Amino acid sequence: MLRKLPEFVVVCCALLCASCETTTPLTPEEKARLAQKEAEMKERYLKRIQSVEASCYEVLGELGPKVVEYNENETTGYSGAIFATGRFYPIDLEEAVAKQGMGDFVTVRYIVEGSPADAGGLLLGDRLLRLNGVKVPKGERASTFVVEKMGKLWLVDDSNLLVIDRNGEEITLEIEANRSVSYSVIVMPFIGESVYAEGKAIYFPLESMEGLEEEELDYICAYALVQNVMKHARMKGQNEFIGSVLDLAAAVSGVNTGGIFGSMGRNAHKAGFQIESDILALYALANAGVDISGYPDFWEEKLLEEKKVMDRVTRERIGAMRQVVAEIEEKRLRSEPISPTEYLAGGWERIDPLELSEPIETRGEAIETPVN
Repeated sequence: MLRKLPEFVVVCCALLCASCETTTPLTPEEKARLAQKEAEMKERYLKRIQSVEASCYEVLGELGPKVVEYNENETTGYSGAIFATGRFYPIDLEEAVAKQGMGDFVTVRYIVEGSPADAGGLLLGDRLLRLNGVKVPKGERASTFVVEKMGKLWLVDDSNLLVIDRNGEEITLEIEANRSVSYSVIVMPFIGESVYAEGKAIYFPLESMEGLEEEELDYICAYALVQNVMKHARMKGQNEFIGSVLDLAAAVSGVNTGGIFGSMGRNAHKAGFQIESDILALYALANAGVDISGYPDFWEEKLLEEKKVMDRVTRERIGAMRQVVAEIEEKRLRSEPISPTEYLAGGWERIDPLELSEPIETRGEAIETPVN
């Protein structure tokens, strides 16, 4: 099945075909109207991208403080201000992006209402010049700065000095930053249906994200966020590198492995990474007040649609989800902290999936509902 093309691409192709079919040249007025129509299409398409972007940032902003305990090395300061450059968006939308005041410089793209950045006076369109004394680069390095370096410059639970350019005037602001984790969000067309958490940013597919219900968006964002926090992409890369070394060593010995060791390394612990992401995502969601009861059904339907068959790895993953949902409910009934303490301490074990269909009260000791 062909992927649905962006609206402005369809319009541009139609206009091109129309111009090829006629021998009558377009008048300047007609060219201007067509150019205006194309520009409007691109602006609408950019707004679609930014709408998904804003929704993802809202969810990730809520979940960030909930997952920071999973990996202290990923701790960053979170102000509620989202920074971006024009390079965060498709090149075809360059003119529409420029109209919003973005280009090859770091600009405030979004501010979470009620956040420290909002209270501190930061405004949309402000260009960041310095952050805690560090000069912010322009050009090609601006995007790298936002994605890879900026998060670590924020002082956690302290005031941060920002020098910004607002309509040509330099202004210094003091902005608080809370303890959290934070990653850049890139919303892209033509990347299929999957979300890619590559360690420093999270790439979301535009069209499949647009049709999600609120809780479904929560589920996907939580799963992707945990992948970055736990550095799964880096660990998968290390496994693949080791496998590739074995392939090379075998080739030197005259054995053609066909890259099998690299493939094995790439897939090593894949199921473990997925289950870990689900476990920690469920706890983060539960702590954020999200209803997690639909999490297993959502992923079961989604994975079955993608794979067309429920393989062993997928069955194990869905079973683990249902187990964790039940365990979190047990902790609620016992008025225990909703924290993945057992898992992070290495004491979590899978149970027989058949037991998950039994009422919670029949598994282990009876649970007494606390009396208020």
